[in-house]
Amino acid sequence: MKIKEIVRYAENFIFPNRCIICDEVLSFGTGIYNTHICQKCVDELELINEPKCVKCGAAIMDDKSHLCLRCKNTYLEKKSYYNYGFGLCRYNDSIKKSIHRIKYDYRKEYLEFYGKAIVKKYHDEIANMDIDCFVPVPIHKKRYIERNYNQSEVLAEHIGEELKKYGIDISVNNNIIYRTKNTKSLNRFDTLGRVNELNNAFNVNKIKNINNICIVDDIYTTGSTIETMSKILYKNGYKNIYFISIAVVDNL
Repeated sequence: MKIKEIVRYAENFIFPNRCIICDEVLSFGTGIYNTHICQKCVDELELINEPKCVKCGAAIMDDKSHLCLRCKNTYLEKKSYYNYGFGLCRYNDSIKKSIHRIKYDYRKEYLEFYGKAIVKKYHDEIANMDIDCFVPVPIHKKRYIERNYNQSEVLAEHIGEELKKYGIDISVNNNIIYRTKNTKSLNRFDTLGRVNELNNAFNVNKIKNINNICIVDDIYTTGSTIETMSKILYKNGYKNIYFISIAVVDNL
């Protein structure tokens, strides 16, 4: 047995993995090769497959429409500042609980699974973006102190690390955009309320030799965060902007 495998077994014995969906401790050996999900919860991870919206990556019912209802109603009526994006899975009740644990119950280890799963599914698409770096959605310093990590940053780091296995080297840059406003939790607002709450929430540094970036976030809900960030990034000289998320809310 190789040394790395021995270390994996030892770590798994001392610190057993938990299922990313139900949070129950996995039996010894289950999580050694990054399974991280128990058999009864496998179907709760609803991966987004075709047909999906060509703009936000949400699952759609009609493969002839190419756009979800949200994008039809929003991005055809006004200028959109990001090119396109996609998520790993649909945002259902199980994923909602999983992401809540990441953000509020310190289950940071879940993000390794999600990062690896995103790369396994989308490594070709990510390579085709020809991006210069990943840019995590920033959180305010007060929230960072409370949580001790930014879930989007940790996810981006896992994505970048996993991509190296496919010969793709994309760094994570935390200096391009930063949060200037400690916004309230956006899940209490509708689309217009989210836009208003995000007003003047970010500021940008223009960094030389970086033109194409990919924003990394946990959930794409209405698109307000991605669009707000993309607008200020675009107006500060960044040319092509994409996004990746763990989950995308349906708008069939």
